[in-house]
Amino acid sequence: MVRTSNPSRKRIMNLQLSITNSSEKTTFEPLEKGVVRMYHCGPTVTESININKFRAYLLGDLLRRYFEFHGLKVHQVMNLTDVGHLNEFGEDALEIAAGRTGRLPEELADEAIGAFHEDRKELRILDAHEYPRAHDNVAEMVELIRKLEEAGVVYESGNNRYFDVEKAASYGALSAKTLEELRESGEVSSDDKESPKRHPLDIDLWRTDILHQLHWQSPWGLGFPGWHLECVAMSRRFLGKTFDIHTGSEENIFPHHECEIALAEASEGEPLARHWQHCGHVLIDGKTVSRSNKNFLTVDGLRSADVKGVEIRGALLSKHYRQRLDFHYDLVEAARSKIQRLNEAAARLANAEPADNASAVRERLGAVETKFCNALDDDLDYPSALDTALSLADDVISGSCPPCSEALETLRRLDQVLALLA
Repeated sequence: MVRTSNPSRKRIMNLQLSITNSSEKTTFEPLEKGVVRMYHCGPTVTESININKFRAYLLGDLLRRYFEFHGLKVHQVMNLTDVGHLNEFGEDALEIAAGRTGRLPEELADEAIGAFHEDRKELRILDAHEYPRAHDNVAEMVELIRKLEEAGVVYESGNNRYFDVEKAASYGALSAKTLEELRESGEVSSDDKESPKRHPLDIDLWRTDILHQLHWQSPWGLGFPGWHLECVAMSRRFLGKTFDIHTGSEENIFPHHECEIALAEASEGEPLARHWQHCGHVLIDGKTVSRSNKNFLTVDGLRSADVKGVEIRGALLSKHYRQRLDFHYDLVEAARSKIQRLNEAAARLANAEPADNASAVRERLGAVETKFCNALDDDLDYPSALDTALSLADDVISGSCPPCSEALETLRRLDQVLALLA
């Protein structure tokens, strides 16, 4: 194929990202020119991951693809929680899941991580550069607790170590609530209800429990770290004290990300991330996808119903990431139809030659890419960007766009972000 100059490769990204819990937008500029450092809250590896979680992982993938589309270098980290995520009874989720199956926690975690990566690849989510596991980074967590002790924000109760949220100046800022409002709301972390804390909002740092199957030696005795602490230690190990973007689902805003921010600022006096991005929940019949709601839908479950991974990707990205998405099979059918239109256009262009009127064609295709980028620059409006690509595909199919190699090149370039073409 003859390559033509592509105007979009000289286009300057002007990405405007929404501020969590606000209608305001801010211009994204990386801390280091040409480099973006991102951290994504990954799965707690006890079982298959549901589609609500995968929508959040797709947000991270979309960000990365768009940055790389513009030629930026991305360093992407996603954690794997294999210790310390407590349920409402103060029990470790992985240990309880292992107990139900009669298996060792490490074995269950390894199996769940393998299944996660298989599902992730089905949805065309790019490999992160690191997937740190919590149990491999306990030394960093212990060091973080020591820094917090030096800062005077840790207290001991019941042989455990806790962070005093009264000493966190910005706690509640991400949720757009004051500490008092959070107290009065009853929104207490599920791992706080049975612990000997001064206040239920205080943060678990270290639990001394020699009966816990996963435990480590520390200055405070045999025990294990708290979930909120883990992400701070791992993100800073791989990305530095302050990085560009931290993503998750809306349920991560409180308490998890509020806690991360408090611990990071108290330990280093610097923010953890400059931008926090959260996607809306996936719902089925108006209820969030979860085991407790008895609508626990997984990628593997959809695949067994003859839904392809790329169709799941299209369905989960069919609504703006900040909005909640009611998932149903009509969404899958709509995604399937759009993917077919894109692939039909690409097939028609497979053996196309360069256009005779190259200058006019490049101008037309440049306008398509400008519209595509404008949509994504507006807080990652993937649905509108996809509509732009579909308009080009429809023009190819109808014949209103000349069947030329430049059109195929443009379509495939847009798909670097969309990831829908065969």
